[in-house]
Amino acid sequence: MTTLTTARLSLVRWREEHLVELLVLASDERIVRHIVDGKPWNREYATERHRSVLAHWRRYGYGWRAALDSGTGEFLGVASMTYRDAGTIELGWWVAPAAWGRGLATEMATAVRDEAFRQPGVRRVVAQFQDGNDASGRVMAKIGLVHDHSEVDETQAGRLVHVYVGHVPTAD
Repeated sequence: MTTLTTARLSLVRWREEHLVELLVLASDERIVRHIVDGKPWNREYATERHRSVLAHWRRYGYGWRAALDSGTGEFLGVASMTYRDAGTIELGWWVAPAAWGRGLATEMATAVRDEAFRQPGVRRVVAQFQDGNDASGRVMAKIGLVHDHSEVDETQAGRLVHVYVGHVPTAD
């Protein structure tokens, strides 16, 4: 599916033109303070990530989505689904600071969670947040993910991360 829609958002497939928005978000300290080492991304690194996101779409048929206001088309953030292993997709989201406090992260996360479970063979979703980013932890709980474990993650600059997991819903 190319576009996911929610009550307020159109979540569109990540495209070449979204690099501009990624550069803005990734250079904002408020956005990246809980990503990897907490430092803003330089243009080279953001462009490299952008290219890898486009390649991910080509390989798996899903990936990052630009979150657009369904009424105005304004860019409001990123919702992501990233292949982790056979049967597992990692979820993520960034909301532009101007749109904070409106429940958009939960709306984005719910949409990509549901889309992830529609992917063939996917049985589990994971999401993680760095210690101190309690807002992301609340979103994970709101969408039905449960805390699995916490660990110091060397790929996150040795920071403590909390990993949440959700499994494909089963019929009772």
